Amino acid sequence: MQAVWVFALLIVPSAMGQETVRAPAAAAPDATMVRRPGDIYREAMHPLDVVRNSLDNWSDSELGALAAGMHQAREACAQAKPEQYAGEDLYDLARLCALGQVWNSVLTVAQRYVASDDAAQPVAHKARAYAMEVNALIQINDLPQAVATTREMLGKLPYDAAVSESSAYVTTYLEQALDADSLVLALAEHAAILEALKKGAPLAETNGSDAVSVGSLYESGMHLAFLERYAGAAKPAALVVRQLRAALPDAAALSLEDQRLIEAVDTRYGLLGAGQPAVEVLRSLGSAAAKPGLKHADGLATVMVLFPEWCTQCRKMMKPMAALALGGPAQGKPVPAKPAAGKAAAKFVAYGLMFQNSVEDAGAGLKDGGVKDETMKDVQGTPGFLVSPATAAAFGATEFPLGVVEDRRGKVVYVGLLPTNAFAPKGLIEEIVERTNAGQPVLAVIDTGAGHGG
Repeated sequence: MQAVWVFALLIVPSAMGQETVRAPAAAAPDATMVRRPGDIYREAMHPLDVVRNSLDNWSDSELGALAAGMHQAREACAQAKPEQYAGEDLYDLARLCALGQVWNSVLTVAQRYVASDDAAQPVAHKARAYAMEVNALIQINDLPQAVATTREMLGKLPYDAAVSESSAYVTTYLEQALDADSLVLALAEHAAILEALKKGAPLAETNGSDAVSVGSLYESGMHLAFLERYAGAAKPAALVVRQLRAALPDAAALSLEDQRLIEAVDTRYGLLGAGQPAVEVLRSLGSAAAKPGLKHADGLATVMVLFPEWCTQCRKMMKPMAALALGGPAQGKPVPAKPAAGKAAAKFVAYGLMFQNSVEDAGAGLKDGGVKDETMKDVQGTPGFLVSPATAAAFGATEFPLGVVEDRRGKVVYVGLLPTNAFAPKGLIEEIVERTNAGQPVLAVIDTGAGHGG
């Protein structure tokens, strides 16, 4: 999974574990509240950050420079003797080995650094070192130990921004693998999130500059409610939601950005078990003859992917999505529920929902109702539509590509950020579709009552 590699390169865990895109700003819910320039600046810069964080968007010269740096780091890591280093030099050696992708060395050095911590000489980056341990364990495919190490971190370290980010990273990785241990970790973190929310202030990093906003803390806490629902545990999920909302400070004490994120998370959660929200379809991405509109085909699951038009890595997912749906919708239309004689049956109905920054922009580069502009060539003929920018708010979308899966009856069973390999054969989407078609929960059912008063 590419995002794990990028995580290893940067050693800065992301709450979602993938290259993500923040949604354009929606209108303020209260005209008396003024958005802070710093918030607007960060939102305006986020697309650039996303482009930089996705290797799919790097130029050949940038990739060449990265390869040279990795080669140097790999050689230096191979020659280094960890026993010769102590303190922060050990931490830097772990980072060096991570850049060189020498994962066994990363694990050994990070463990040595964590073990060196004592009251007389405490280390400064223990949470980050735990994060490197976990990432190395994921890379060498030792997921049980990655879970155990994350739980150890949650049990031994004060809950700060670094711990929160690291835990969310591995929880999301496990969710995207449909591993029920994602629920185990979310349960282990739940009490700490509730306590952090009750303070009504951003969660700061103990030895660093990172901070997790109140809205982001709420989003992390709601991750457990989503996972409970995926496991078919509706009552424990409802309890989680009540606990989180009770822990939130009064709305008047929240920033506008926090309010917006909390409302978006609640909107996404509200989709589960419901039908798709109303979507204003502007035109087909595939054909001037295609009639704009989303349709649910009885007997087939429906998969939708929502993204902004400038999200390059999102656009690249459209053709694999069509291929996985079994040949893909022709000319922007869904795969027929009853294919022609001799044709294989469709696995699911697929739609890409692409939007631009404003209604005025929608349709720019599209002529005669179809895609003809060179800038849209990569999505031409794919199963999707250009939709109103308001669609992002209707889905509660704050990060992209956002995937939504409906079962055969048209009820939403999954809402979440998709990894770049989501449409690989036997990947996340195909596994979700197969499980829901068989009447199984998205996650294996486990006892989730213990741990949060269920």
